[in-house]
Amino acid sequence: MNEKLQEQPNILCVDDERNILVSLKRLFRKDGYNIHLAESGQEGLNILEETKIDLIISDMRMPNMDGAEFLSHAKEKHPKIPSILLTGFSDQQSTIRAINDGRISAYVSKPWEDNDIKLKVSSLLKISHLEKEKERLLVLTHQQNKQLRDWNKKLEEKVEARVRELRETECLLDNAYKELSESYDAVIHLLYHAICARENIFSRKYPELPKLAEQLAEAAELSDYMVKQIYYSALLFELGKLALPEKLLTTPVKMMSVDEYKQYMNYPQIGATVLSDISSFNDTARIIEHHCEYYNGSGEPEGQKGTDISIGSRIMAIIKDYFLLRAGKYDGIDYTTEDARYFIEQNKGKLYDKSLVERFIELSKKQQEEEEVSEEHMLSGHSLEEGMVLSRDCTNKNGLLLLKKDTLLNEMMIDKILMFEKIYNSPLRVYVKKSEE
Repeated sequence: MNEKLQEQPNILCVDDERNILVSLKRLFRKDGYNIHLAESGQEGLNILEETKIDLIISDMRMPNMDGAEFLSHAKEKHPKIPSILLTGFSDQQSTIRAINDGRISAYVSKPWEDNDIKLKVSSLLKISHLEKEKERLLVLTHQQNKQLRDWNKKLEEKVEARVRELRETECLLDNAYKELSESYDAVIHLLYHAICARENIFSRKYPELPKLAEQLAEAAELSDYMVKQIYYSALLFELGKLALPEKLLTTPVKMMSVDEYKQYMNYPQIGATVLSDISSFNDTARIIEHHCEYYNGSGEPEGQKGTDISIGSRIMAIIKDYFLLRAGKYDGIDYTTEDARYFIEQNKGKLYDKSLVERFIELSKKQQEEEEVSEEHMLSGHSLEEGMVLSRDCTNKNGLLLLKKDTLLNEMMIDKILMFEKIYNSPLRVYVKKSEE
């Protein structure tokens, strides 16, 4: 018998004969049941109101209220209590009535067989217990399902709130990153124009230099981050030259004395040192520090070889020398674009990374073709018209930025350019293209 049945079920025995009641009590005493005795139907109903009864055993023939009537009243108020009707051989019609009205669970003929009635009692109590347990579990399941739905609803609300919070945070971070990137770009371009303000800095003559470096980094399939760092390096690689005397900026590299060359080659380290003081510029600084290293180990400052040189510095070595040759700052000869490209190609695998040179040759040829078919014009302020678009940054005589590339000119901007021409008493070189609109 399971744990619930070990809680001593209460059995109500109803019979107008005292000796029958005593026999029933004696019969079930050893089974651990609590036996409640009633000598009439009314007394039985009274006990049902006062005590939690688990099973009813009732005789059929009783004065005033027979068993069928008693069980019918009991069933109205306590429909789930199983019942056994004790009947005689002549009580067939009354038994049928008890089955219909009293909805009895079983009946036992008198005189009963002890094992038979005990088996019926045990079976009915087990069935009753299982039904109660089923109801309890259904109620519990309903409660747990309701609780689970409530938890799910609260969880969904928390998840939605968290998602909203994350989206808001992501939006704030995106805005912060955008502002930071714009500030970073602004500082980079401010430094770039400060570099170009210095006479004999060859970057000012070749505004296409940073773009070519960026394209070569993209062709090498580098990450977006590294492409950006190489672009920044191409803008700032001459930063350290601001600390050099004018003579070193006008003397071609191959025509310098040993001491002059040694002093000149300090400029990558000077530029890197200036930038490394700003944590955001560390990667840019490292590229600039080693952009004069050569693939065969003959470069400066450490004589690094091959892939020990970072790919950013390997790219910058090619780009730097290409424009250095064209500016006449390498060996005193102003190389044409074809000659400069031929020099780079002849030194692939020696001074320069072979795979990068092959990509560079294609890109430089394409850039040259684009420059040749470009409708770019160099005009003075008096020749400018509204609707023209700057094809390059517009700077004053000292290289300071006046208007950015791709600016659509209006009357106020043209007046600004004319004002500077009047101040310097000479025309500015303004490169423009027709508006695409």
